[in-house]
Amino acid sequence: MVDDHDIVRLGVRHALAGRAETVDAADLVEARQKLAAEPFALLLLDLALADGFSLKALPQLRALQPGLRIVVLTSMEEDLYAERALRAGADGFVMKAAPRATLLEAVDTVLAGGVFVSAGLNARLLRRAVQGEPAAARDPLSTREIEVLRLVAAGHSTREIAERLNRSVKTIESHKAALKAKLGADSPAMLVRLALGWLGDSA
Repeated sequence: MVDDHDIVRLGVRHALAGRAETVDAADLVEARQKLAAEPFALLLLDLALADGFSLKALPQLRALQPGLRIVVLTSMEEDLYAERALRAGADGFVMKAAPRATLLEAVDTVLAGGVFVSAGLNARLLRRAVQGEPAAARDPLSTREIEVLRLVAAGHSTREIAERLNRSVKTIESHKAALKAKLGADSPAMLVRLALGWLGDSA
């Protein structure tokens, strides 16, 4: 279980008591160390960690143990992140607000070789597949743009975002300009409001 909140790790450990032995990690660095040291059957992973946005790290985490099954357990918006997480290598996506039974179902499904998402998301994915909706229409923002959007919603300045993402100020300004165009924001203040609307409490 990789999450930077003690109370969440404790809650998951309690939820899985009697069904699985859990090992905790508070960040991506610790997760990589533990995955490199011993085999695991399942990884429960939050997306927003203190040392980074773990969506980008999913392929690297899976590469450490190719047979590892991964379930994203997060408070970040399902509509915005679930498909992207699955494409990055996750086998399941569960919201932290879901009941214990949903988490247990996700764990059982994924360990049995399946893929788990909520019934609502599953229906939307099926409808999109049947209707042949192009990927660009349903996923207009890149992973980097979503990272920038999260930091905008959190109130960080362009320079602060550049420092956190190890990019130039000019690059971040370009991302923000692209976000304004894609989201229909005509000012920095409107971009912040739209970012908060898109990301909600997950920002």
